[in-house]
Amino acid sequence: MMLWEVSRASAFVAFACYTLVVAWGIGLSARSWRPPAAALGFHRFLASLGLVALAIHVATLMLDRFARVTVASLVGLDPRPGVVFGACALWLAVALPLSFRLRQARFMSQRAWRGLHYFGYAVWASALVHGVMAGTDARSPWALAVYAASAAIVGGAAWYRWMEQRAPVRRPSAVTAPARRVPIAVVVESDGGD
Repeated sequence: MMLWEVSRASAFVAFACYTLVVAWGIGLSARSWRPPAAALGFHRFLASLGLVALAIHVATLMLDRFARVTVASLVGLDPRPGVVFGACALWLAVALPLSFRLRQARFMSQRAWRGLHYFGYAVWASALVHGVMAGTDARSPWALAVYAASAAIVGGAAWYRWMEQRAPVRRPSAVTAPARRVPIAVVVESDGGD
């Protein structure tokens, strides 16, 4: 029974982490914000934490004999559609950090990495569908509130980003540009004497 409780808890921790990863990643790509390096580090930290929680979720399901999760389930060969969505989310969640390492090692172009990175949306959406279809808590009011809040967070961030892209880029003109400040020289007069 304890394995089942750990599996359920780790599933919600992983889902919360990936919700924040997607929303934070959308914020990092916004034109209006030039994030410091710490913001990117926080994005990676959340992704790593989500991956650890996901590994705990999968391991405890594999060890729990009542869950009926097999190695075939992990590769998507399961008659339950909710489990197949979970397997998709799992492998995409593993592929994204690996792609970052490939990008750092220059085995992948920036363009290819960015294209693959858009699968982060698919990880989150697959995890959401997996939770709703296969989760034992999916019909409870608190789980529905978590799923709705997560959808609102990601949807709101995506909407903001989409609206920002549609807005024209404002470049300061000569008329609206702030005046340059010219330093004022300080003259110190001496009385010329002792």
